Amino acid sequence: MKRHRSGSDLIIVNSKHTIIVGASAPDVIKLIEAINRAGTEDIRIEGFLDDDARKHGTSFMNYPVLGSVDLLNSKLRDCYVVNNIAGDMKVRQSIVARLNHFPRIKHLTLVHPSVDIERCSIGQGCIIQEQVVLGGECSIGNHCVLYADCVIGHETTIGDLVFVANKAIVGARGSIRTGAFIGLGSVVIPYVHVGEWATVGAGSIVLRDVAAGSTVFGNPARAGVQPGIARAEAS
Repeated sequence: MKRHRSGSDLIIVNSKHTIIVGASAPDVIKLIEAINRAGTEDIRIEGFLDDDARKHGTSFMNYPVLGSVDLLNSKLRDCYVVNNIAGDMKVRQSIVARLNHFPRIKHLTLVHPSVDIERCSIGQGCIIQEQVVLGGECSIGNHCVLYADCVIGHETTIGDLVFVANKAIVGARGSIRTGAFIGLGSVVIPYVHVGEWATVGAGSIVLRDVAAGSTVFGNPARAGVQPGIARAEAS
């Protein structure tokens, strides 16, 4: 338990003992450190879990890699869990489904203290990096990943397991549906809907609705497949 003062009020913050799944991307450690410095949460990192046996017994970002994800079913119950698989949302989805079979774990949502979350709804298990802009009355689903400096317009609905890359802009009153991938620096104009598991390539300008499962790229964005622009850019 951590105590700190905000003005004249004493605030008591319960410690959150946390396991991170996926010893690969370091940004999650920086995000947790920023949250802890802000003092609104006290997230205690117990270590990483990773199914790559070569990593077991090593360390990542100065935290131990304790073993495989299956430890959550035996030794590591009653803890918070951060799913650190971000670049491939299908893999992220499979990890979420696996974690949901373990008893008494809690999916932790991480929001950088620079992000204004007033008048927004955010689901469980999300990762929201620094300087993300969330418009009023927007809704973010479960297990989404919003990278630094992206913008979500007001009254926009973001489904579950959506990835929005750095500096992407999603305009107001549209929707990005389950599993969609919005690439680096792309723009989805207001009132546009991007379908489930669709991919918007880096730098694209999306002027009309995107069909479920399709890949679009360019300015204006058109359907097709362009090697190397899509989901691999986040890995």
